[in-house]
Amino acid sequence: MAAELLRAPEAARRLEIPTKELLRLIYERKIRYVMVKGIAHIPDDAVEEYRAKPA
Repeated sequence: MAAELLRAPEAARRLEIPTKELLRLIYERKIRYVMVKGIAHIPDDAVEEYRAKPA
């Protein structure tokens, strides 16, 4: 089953961080993302992966 792709505001909401912070994570490649028509989307399983990483 393919992972659901989340836009930045929804992924940030699920991670309980500001969207600006999520965009920084994308820029620094600390969270997986895919580009869809020039817009970064975060797979919902990438949100869980990031959440599971030790701080």
